[in-house]
Amino acid sequence: MDREQLRRLASALRSGIRGIRATPIIFTLSVSSMAAGLLLVGTYLLVVQNMQQVLVRFGNELRIVAFLKPNAEPSPSVVVELRSRFEAFDGVSRVQFVDSNQALERLRSDLGREAGILEGLEANPLPASFEITLAAGTRSASTIEPLAARIAQSEEIDDVRWGEDWVNGYSRLLRAVVWLGAALGAFLMLVLCTVVAGTVRLALYARTDEIQIQRLVGASGLFVRLPFYLEGALQGAVAAAVAVGLLYGLFQLGLPILGDLLAFLLGNSAPSFFGAPQIALLFLIGVGLGVGGSVLSLIRLEETR
Repeated sequence: MDREQLRRLASALRSGIRGIRATPIIFTLSVSSMAAGLLLVGTYLLVVQNMQQVLVRFGNELRIVAFLKPNAEPSPSVVVELRSRFEAFDGVSRVQFVDSNQALERLRSDLGREAGILEGLEANPLPASFEITLAAGTRSASTIEPLAARIAQSEEIDDVRWGEDWVNGYSRLLRAVVWLGAALGAFLMLVLCTVVAGTVRLALYARTDEIQIQRLVGASGLFVRLPFYLEGALQGAVAAAVAVGLLYGLFQLGLPILGDLLAFLLGNSAPSFFGAPQIALLFLIGVGLGVGGSVLSLIRLEETR
């Protein structure tokens, strides 16, 4: 960009700032409307982000448990043979054998103070099992289901579990939230873009004399339009900053109030706020809305020349 282009850009920026100063009420209304919409968009994105983190965390802890037939205590050679067979399957990272006594001790530890209810058992009811850890990249329902089916085909295996009901149900819920949010978000973006276009059009009417003078002195169409584009971009950036600030404040206030509900929805994992990429995305959306609204309001500018 040469010096002349920089000079024109600086001039357009000054013109846009003058336009904001000349119509502060219009600017405030536009920023407020955009901030409200971006707050809704940010809330939706925050919900989806935390729901996705639940699936990621659960996926990292996901195990396939292959239970042997009841009362079956395989010999060491059978255990070695089955472990080697399962380790050879694609997507398997590690295989651990848990005999029935180890399983009972784990249950006793998990019960804690309630472990006394196990003292009356005449025999150990828990079967031996293989716990199969999955490699990274294979911890989704689409890849686990065929792997679990292959493991279940082994003659020594009685049942295979990997939390399929929970994973499938939560995944369906997340997909529904994503599709619903996408539809509402698209509608909201259209409404906000229309609002910005209306406010920029009001600013355009308020500065008709200035625009006519620019045309008389031979200013190009881009030179006339650029201040309004910059004004819209500034509106979007300010609205995004307001929306992020409000969202962070509501996030901090809501944590102690909605703690139990969030723990239930997020599987006892701590909810997290946006990182820098997500905040940058909200600013990009805000600036895009501002510029898009300006473009819409100025589409017919050349027709009025």
